[in-house]
Amino acid sequence: MRRLTWSLPEVAALLRELRIPSPAREQGSVLRPLAHRVDFLFELTRRRLADAGLREVFVPAVLDRARAAALDLADGGTTGLVHGDLHPATVLSGPGQHMVTIDLQPALGDPDFATVDWVMAGVEEHAELTRRADELAALVPGQTAGRVLAWCRAAAVIDAASRLCAGRDDEQTRFLVALARA
Repeated sequence: MRRLTWSLPEVAALLRELRIPSPAREQGSVLRPLAHRVDFLFELTRRRLADAGLREVFVPAVLDRARAAALDLADGGTTGLVHGDLHPATVLSGPGQHMVTIDLQPALGDPDFATVDWVMAGVEEHAELTRRADELAALVPGQTAGRVLAWCRAAAVIDAASRLCAGRDDEQTRFLVALARA
């Protein structure tokens, strides 16, 4: 989907299909909690920034605050099956325009986590971020715009770091850095 034009209503259809509730975090489940995935992503971000000599972009307090917020979100709210790495590069356009997910990193946790990359894709200002979160929340039962925005704020440091390490310096990257520092 990264190379195709997609709309939020199309993404909402995919998110509705993937939103499988879990009654509880059952002991003995082979699936790890979403908090484990969150920890992995923040540790990866720390290493990437250090390896690229960009540690000064986000002081440790910013990373720690974002990680703590993400862990709170991962453990709160609705518990369900989470893809774990859902973004336009892990979704293929299948037969009959049906979206097919690949590269599954399954976890149990807050399904609103799956919306972050879709809501933030190409966004350069807070009003647009809010509009997209509101639009998806209206189209996906059980999803709330407030939680989606909280996930976006927590994950902004991860996305900004990835873009900075790739040498990107554009409006979207600057917006993500500002969102992460807010």
